[in-house]
Amino acid sequence: MEEAMKLMTKFINSGLDPMFFIKESFLGYKYRKSKNKLYSNDAEIPTTLIKAYYLINWDTIEFDKIKTAFVNKYIKNESEIEEVNKNDIHGKVEIEGLKYMYEYIHSSEINYMFDVYTLLDLHRMLFKTSPHPECAGTFRNFDVYLPGTGTDLAEWSMIRPKLEEINKEILVLINSSKNVRESKNPNILLDYLDKCIEIKCKLIKIHPFSDGNGRVIRGFINKLIEDVNLPPIYIKVNERTEYHKAMNKANNENDYTDIKNFYRYKICDSIIELDINNKVREEKDITRTKQKRD
Repeated sequence: MEEAMKLMTKFINSGLDPMFFIKESFLGYKYRKSKNKLYSNDAEIPTTLIKAYYLINWDTIEFDKIKTAFVNKYIKNESEIEEVNKNDIHGKVEIEGLKYMYEYIHSSEINYMFDVYTLLDLHRMLFKTSPHPECAGTFRNFDVYLPGTGTDLAEWSMIRPKLEEINKEILVLINSSKNVRESKNPNILLDYLDKCIEIKCKLIKIHPFSDGNGRVIRGFINKLIEDVNLPPIYIKVNERTEYHKAMNKANNENDYTDIKNFYRYKICDSIIELDINNKVREEKDITRTKQKRD
């Protein structure tokens, strides 16, 4: 990784366009991933790319465009990974509710008293248009289990005590987000991301709701990482097995290595799909316009 960072620094100091380096590096990543020549237990490649992207691009990221692209093009993955039937009346309600949930996440309103209990607000939004919306935004009052995972979920009577405990970690993260942004230090940024992923795993293990836990908790974590200008993350259906395997290892063995590595790859995916690809399209449009004029 050190050699890659030295190469990047040398490229920047050469006077060439640093964004060219970034785009070519990420497009190379995208190609290797499409050929299944990328994934491994080592997150060196995505870590180096994320650091390079933020070292060069920290002050020029068009973050509002990134969030808009996520909602418009990739929010559907959240429903697909949970096998929500888009043709079923209940599925349609949840897909529509997911849009309401992310509208709330991307509004200033969410910042008022933002803490672990904001999960209730997100759950309420997810099921806002259900036949019985009054039942949304409440914790389960019965015990549940996740078949095939081996994960012991919290007893329903322990949901609030466990959330209170994890809320202390969440508030520390929330209070640190401004310093993380202002530091402009990719190492601090990635450390913050890792802590968000640990919190996510703990929330999944608490499993506070009877339904919608994955979407609500991923939305909550996306809010936390967006606070430091990391892009929102989405998981595709073909990544479900790897995602669940890494989550189970974290929750059953207390080993977060694989899930943290998985999320570094997903940050790279989001940077490509929500930012780099848009820049490439814009450049092509400019080139076509010039060619027509000539």
